[in-house]
Amino acid sequence: MNKFFISFYVIAISISACTSCSTKNYVADVSKIKVELKTERFDKEFLSLAKTNDVYGSILNLQNKYGDFFKFYLQEILSINYISDTSHALADSIVGFFKNQYYLKVFDTTVLVYNNVENINSKLTEGFRHFIFYFPEINVPTIIYYLNGPRAFTYGDSILAIGLDNYLGSDFWFYSAVQPPIPQFLIRRLREEYIVPNAMEVMGTNLFPYVDDGKKLIDEMIYRGKITCLLQHILPETTDSLLTGFSKLDLAWLADNEREVWKFYMKNNLLYETDPMVYKKYVNDAPNTSGMPPESPGNTGSWVGWRIVQKFMKENPDYTLKQLMNEKDSQKILALSKYKP
Repeated sequence: MNKFFISFYVIAISISACTSCSTKNYVADVSKIKVELKTERFDKEFLSLAKTNDVYGSILNLQNKYGDFFKFYLQEILSINYISDTSHALADSIVGFFKNQYYLKVFDTTVLVYNNVENINSKLTEGFRHFIFYFPEINVPTIIYYLNGPRAFTYGDSILAIGLDNYLGSDFWFYSAVQPPIPQFLIRRLREEYIVPNAMEVMGTNLFPYVDDGKKLIDEMIYRGKITCLLQHILPETTDSLLTGFSKLDLAWLADNEREVWKFYMKNNLLYETDPMVYKKYVNDAPNTSGMPPESPGNTGSWVGWRIVQKFMKENPDYTLKQLMNEKDSQKILALSKYKP
């Protein structure tokens, strides 16, 4: 047994203790905050192009309804050359796109599984109520459900797009068949439970973007930790596993090995590393963390950043969430956190 890190088998005992603290201290009274969430089923409307006899006319309707977003979707998501003229060239390109039976199968499955999204809309509405509670100045975007792109992204300040085909369940055949294959540790997250946390994370990173201009590892660790702290406030009833993307088992391992994980970063002088080629592997998704035992999860740097931010907020109770998110000095947060597991 590796005495440097606690055994993988021992940590299973502590899973329930590790995951029981995810909702405490973050519940806010948002009952008086009104949110009228506007949503669009672009996914269904786009798929209808594969089944209509009037593709050209339907395209014109989508152009009129969605404007620049429609052009962006075709060009940047589907890599279809956008032609806005009186010809039928664009219609021909879209018809050609739908000749791919894999796309049709996935799209058909998606709109079947998510024929009704009222439950998702309800959870998103609750999340935006909390956003407004902490950040009254924000504008609630229109939610556009779409297909065949990132899990979620913002388009300007008025649209939050959610790719429903990314959430068909970890056993959905396409995720294992696609080339290049999706790693198993990522397939685990391709479930409905992750839709709202992923969407709220995108909202958070849009409101508080990270500027990667010669930053150090500690800067990105703290930034990732701040985003997770934000999610805890926005989605107070959501488990840590869904907020962070770590499995419950991984969270238990991290909790039991926190001191040794921190020693690893200190011993290897990683906190102030400025070369992204060196430090990005500690804050990006991966099967495990380089240099740690094989049972360690990847992205341990983001988890440590979250723990530092949690300790900072505990040590500095007068700091509001808004002040935290606007604090650019990661070294200040580290110092005032008194983090020493």
